[in-house]
Amino acid sequence: MSNNEASKGQVVLYGKDLKVRLEKETVWLTQKHMAKLFQTERSVITKHIQNILRTKELEQKSVCANFAHTAEDGKTYQAQFYNLDMIISVGYRVNSKQGTQFRIWATNILKKYLVDGYTVNEKRLKAANYKYLELQRSLKLLKNVIQLDHVSDEAKGLIKVITEYGRALDILDDYDHQKVLAPKGTRRIRFAFTYEHAQAIIQAMKQQFKDSSLFGQEKDKSFQSSINVIHQTFAGKDLYSTVEEKAVHLLYFVIKNHSFVDGNKRIAAALFICFLQKNGILLRKDGSKRIDDNALVALTLLVAASKPEEKELLARVMLNLLA
Repeated sequence: MSNNEASKGQVVLYGKDLKVRLEKETVWLTQKHMAKLFQTERSVITKHIQNILRTKELEQKSVCANFAHTAEDGKTYQAQFYNLDMIISVGYRVNSKQGTQFRIWATNILKKYLVDGYTVNEKRLKAANYKYLELQRSLKLLKNVIQLDHVSDEAKGLIKVITEYGRALDILDDYDHQKVLAPKGTRRIRFAFTYEHAQAIIQAMKQQFKDSSLFGQEKDKSFQSSINVIHQTFAGKDLYSTVEEKAVHLLYFVIKNHSFVDGNKRIAAALFICFLQKNGILLRKDGSKRIDDNALVALTLLVAASKPEEKELLARVMLNLLA
């Protein structure tokens, strides 16, 4: 909606009837309106807005706008309005009965996201993409809410769950729209994998999987090819230029070439994590795994079930999960 198409509407905000300004696909309130909405002094609203802008939680140019406003005396004045992002941020700070009701209402909305499977239901994301975009926009605000003292632990917990899954949602959406981009990755290669290194790992694994005499038994020369190709160069440059790219393609080639009579997926997954570990990027700085056990299983099975034409897209998805 353009500036010339501004309108007023009657909406319900967490059970409260309120006249609002509808503009640029959002709602706008003045400080006076917000004071009425949250039943507090206007000076309280002013203080919270100043703090929000001072800490750069929100940018003034994005959330503030001047519109013509008809006052109670019938005259028209220019007044400063604030959009829904600011209204939500202020609502999580106001220490009043109405502010508490707002937070209860917001918490229930977050519960509904989870109960409905909003964060994990891919079909629903596809069927209602506008809701997904709306959620992503809200995540930026919700991350700041966790830092506030008077927000309940329950609300903080729900917000934390949703924000932590935000990156997974981004990757799923990019995958659906065929626009997954590869992240920069780690350029410095500390350890170049060789066929001999890989064989040493397989021999160690054979001690674990003694129940299968066929485990790790090569069918042909394709395994050696899988190892060599990750360090292949073209015109003097590495075909796979980052540690992450080499690791991802090592996993892919060992699985898809099916070089062993038994143990293809287990060997591929082991070589993948060993390669990451040897190059110093298996763990994050805080000591946590960059790829946990469940993710490793999921990636391995995903590669095994994938079609050849999906290779590049699948590789980019894996690179984003490693980022």
